Amino acid sequence: MKNVLLFGYYGFQNTGDEALLQTIVGRMKKVRPKINITVLTYNEEETSKQYGVKAVNRNDMKKVLKAIKDSDVVISGGGSVLQDVTSSRSLLYYLAIIFTAKRLGKKVMFYGNGFGPITKGINKKICKYILDQVDVITVRDHPSKELMQSIGVKKNIQVTADVAFGMELPTVEKVDKLLRQEGLDQSKKIVGISVRSWKDHEDYKKVIAKMGDYLQKANHEVVFVPMHFPDDVNVSFQIADMMETKAKVLTNQYSPEELLTVISGLDLMVGMRLHSLIFAAIANVPMVGLEYDDKINSFLKLVNQRNAGRVESLDQIRLFTAIDEILQNCAFAKQELDQATAILRKKANMTQEIFLDLL
Repeated sequence: MKNVLLFGYYGFQNTGDEALLQTIVGRMKKVRPKINITVLTYNEEETSKQYGVKAVNRNDMKKVLKAIKDSDVVISGGGSVLQDVTSSRSLLYYLAIIFTAKRLGKKVMFYGNGFGPITKGINKKICKYILDQVDVITVRDHPSKELMQSIGVKKNIQVTADVAFGMELPTVEKVDKLLRQEGLDQSKKIVGISVRSWKDHEDYKKVIAKMGDYLQKANHEVVFVPMHFPDDVNVSFQIADMMETKAKVLTNQYSPEELLTVISGLDLMVGMRLHSLIFAAIANVPMVGLEYDDKINSFLKLVNQRNAGRVESLDQIRLFTAIDEILQNCAFAKQELDQATAILRKKANMTQEIFLDLL
């Protein structure tokens, strides 16, 4: 019986990261029912209960060290945990886990991760040194691979896809039921908006508020879809309060499957959060991305969808034009998205196969 230790940005009520964890755990248990899975998390009780795994407090270093010692394989489970834009502290925390695992003779795998940005020279050197010790590296996109190579990583890096593309689609009945529960008018085109706070920038909120009014005055229904609870709920209400018309804000703390169910009922997603766009792609919902990080642009290129520009300099005319073009050419956007998503689903399956080979 194998013991697997998973680490990532888990237990922080971020739907995207929880979707990654749920998908990885679900797939592992499906192919290896007797596998022992331990997860490093910010919320031991919630993670253990929700996913049926052993959970360890990521801040209790004695327990973390024991979990590494007891494991056969240590996995970085999706997401962009290796970056220093937020802080060097989190980057060094995750690198320390990898370094410790290798010192203890454990196998280590990157399971469809994103990578970067890495801005500081010393961080680049530390990343290169530690990543070259990792047994298997799979990343979710080519820019992540190119960035690893640019800092000197020599290991073989395989490009697969974001883990979330392994999620199962909800039934039409579930979509209809949840939309009705939220009071959304399905006789109109429903546009979802996923936003987050970004540094000290405020102007983008005004542009998004005008966009919401523009859509609702055109007889579309606007609903804000928070992906990180409660932070995104607060930002959504800030923007909704700037609008002349009344928009819906989802306030229930939905599971990844439930949020995918809501998004499956949309006609368009306008998103800042990467996993709002990934969920839309899974559900074949056309999208317009709002770029606060390079990973947004990388993903939009991958699925042939529109980028309305950087959040810091969001232009109202460019945003409105992108939305109009998508809404007027939904069938074509869906066709392109469907073709791209089919490839990404296959690549997400490759990550699982690579893991099984390592195990």
